[in-house]
This record gives sequence, structure tokens and C-alpha cells, in this order.
Amino acid sequence: MRTVLAFLFRLLFRIPFLKGTFFGFHKRFFKPYNLFRGIIKTVSFGSLKIKLHIDDWIQQNIYFLGEYEGAELKLLNQHLASNSTFIDIGANFGLYTLSASKKITNSGKIICFEPYPENYQALMNNISINNLSKITAENKAVGDSQGKLKLYYQPNENNLGMVSASYIENSVVHEVEVISIDEYLETQPLNKIDLIKIDVEGFEYQVLSGMKKALSTYSPKILIEIFDVDDSNIDGQKAHNFLTQLGYKKHFIDDNGKLSNKNMNTNRKNYFYQK
Repeated sequence: MRTVLAFLFRLLFRIPFLKGTFFGFHKRFFKPYNLFRGIIKTVSFGSLKIKLHIDDWIQQNIYFLGEYEGAELKLLNQHLASNSTFIDIGANFGLYTLSASKKITNSGKIICFEPYPENYQALMNNISINNLSKITAENKAVGDSQGKLKLYYQPNENNLGMVSASYIENSVVHEVEVISIDEYLETQPLNKIDLIKIDVEGFEYQVLSGMKKALSTYSPKILIEIFDVDDSNIDGQKAHNFLTQLGYKKHFIDDNGKLSNKNMNTNRKNYFYQK
């Protein structure tokens, strides 16, 4: 019954004037009643296939709406070439990694990092069903030095994109390996890095601190999620200041995936930095 319900809602939300009602349904019905618990669907996403757990917020967006962070993915496509080297930090189930694989051919490189076990398994499944053998997927967290890190996840959120290194009450805890990008490149050297995407739920400054040498050497473009880049968010401000001191300039992203010097969408927390 729940599978049929999911299919019917998918048809409903594909109607343009009803698309905007999705979040209301999610907030009032889907999440509180966990309507789609355990339902897994493999869907087409452009030329790719994605295996989706549609009780998860991000994957639910893709299943019902056919998109998630569409502006950011358009921007990604514009700044990648067939021979680009792309690093995806906080890959989750692989949305950005898979999208990059459509642009980057065998002459380029894709390296992704995802430490959380459930996300990593989903990532590997999606790489496998698309036969993407050229992607290097690391089951590690990225930080400022090698060691161990505790990750926290509150299952009631139904959003595995919210796995965090910050303490969350009543959460599931996993201890994972962590490495810095500079340390990683000592054993896995690269000729260049064109673009790095970072989505690490408040751990941005540590990730950036651990790639200072790489940023100075390769000057990659950076697509990064930072919540509330202002003086009230110390960690976000530290990440922003760190990049600014290295000569990076921050750009906002508009709804069409274009760069802007003005914030055209205050709900968007992804920013684009380049020298």
C-alpha cells in the first residue's frame, strides 16, 4: 500500500502547479508518520540510475520532484571538463559524484569521501549500478589531521545528510577514520585539482585547515555548504575567513546555477569560492 501511495504522490508532484506543495506534505504527513519507511526505488536521473531510500529527505526530493540542489548541480556541470579532477567531501549517497561522472571521462578523476557506513553503502551501490569503475570512493571522514572521529545521527530526522561531527542528543554514534586532504595526497598524489565540493555539517573549518597545502598548490574552485556566514556563526565565519586569507572570493549562486555577487536566495547555504 505504501509503495502505491508513493507512486501516486510522485505523479502528483510532477504536476508543475502542485510541485510547491511537496514540503507541506513532507512536514505534515511524510515525516511524522514515516509513510515511506523501508521503501527503496531505483529511478532514472538523466542518463544515470540512482537507488533511493525514499524515507530519507534528500532522496525523497529526487524521487518525488526529480531534483535536489538543481542550481548547484548546474553550476558543477559548468565548471567541470572531461579531464577535470573533482573531489567530493561528504558524498552521502553520491548525488554530486554521480553528476560529475556525466561530465568527467576516463581522462579525469573523481575522488569522493563518505565516512558514515549507511551513506557509504548507498554510495557504493549507486556507483556499481552505473558501472562507474573510475571513481575512487573512500570510507573516511576528512578533517585537519589523521585519527578517529565520532559522528552523530538522529534517526528521527530521516535525513542522512545531517550526520554531524557535533554532538546530537539521543543520536546513533559511529566512530570513523579521519584524514586530511594534504595527508591523503602524500600517498595518492594528483597532478591537479579543479573543483572540491564540501558538505560536512559544521565541520568545514577543520576540512579546509587540512587542505591548506592543496589549496595553495592547485587553487581549486570550491563549492561549500556553510550555514549562516556571518558574525553570529563562529565556525562558518572561520571557514570564510580562512578562504579569504588564501585569496579566495565568495560568490552566491542564483536559482539558474549562475554566480552572483548578491544573495538571490537566502535559503541557499551553498557558496562558490574561487581565486
